Amino acid sequence: MKIPSVSFFILWAVILLTVGPALLRAEGTQQEDERVRRIIEKVVKAYGGSKALKNVRSIYAKGRIAAFAFGEEGTYVRYFERGRRLRVDIDYPNSAEHRILRGGKGYESGSEVTGDRYLAMLYQYKQLDLPYGLLHSDYRITYEGKKQVDGKETEVLGLMDKEGPPMQIYIDPKTFYIVKVSGDFSMGGGTMALSAVFSEFRNVGGTYLPYRITNFAGGERIAETHIREYKVNTPMAESLFEPR
Repeated sequence: MKIPSVSFFILWAVILLTVGPALLRAEGTQQEDERVRRIIEKVVKAYGGSKALKNVRSIYAKGRIAAFAFGEEGTYVRYFERGRRLRVDIDYPNSAEHRILRGGKGYESGSEVTGDRYLAMLYQYKQLDLPYGLLHSDYRITYEGKKQVDGKETEVLGLMDKEGPPMQIYIDPKTFYIVKVSGDFSMGGGTMALSAVFSEFRNVGGTYLPYRITNFAGGERIAETHIREYKVNTPMAESLFEPR
């Protein structure tokens, strides 16, 4: 019987060292993709199902906002329409914020904004478009493990597309509501996370929407919004999304 040469064993060892880890990575990727798929399915079901989410084309929201940074409270009005249309009007006793996203352009108080300020508007639109955006988007979705939100464990998915910024969504494993969304922004040579925590979910027009939204910047609580009224699929005039 011919005994294999030493070079044969070396070649076989090289194959095991290169192909083996690649196969393990492929298997791990498949398991992660399956885990992500199962989580998304449960999230969609929790919000009323894919049909209910598709039926929601626009959302009007009205409430009160407390800004902790400068100790003021004011009115909050938001118009959201699929197709990248978003308008947010915040009026405090001594100041105001008016933001509009229309397609690929963003405006603050009538002036066009670019760079991080535009990305912040786009991020808010994508945040509000969830969980529908998980079904109809170009996101590359990854499983990021488990993290705590207000002392409760959540499942975290990472979302990334060609526009950015990188986003993370935190999902309650009991209700499968999205209880937190966070985006990473480049600011001043570093990175800052802008986050929103959602609570007090109620059925509105066949899906579930949060009536309390708490905003954070770099881990610091900066504002809290209490929604008093939602309207789903209310007609929205084109002029609402024109800069003023």
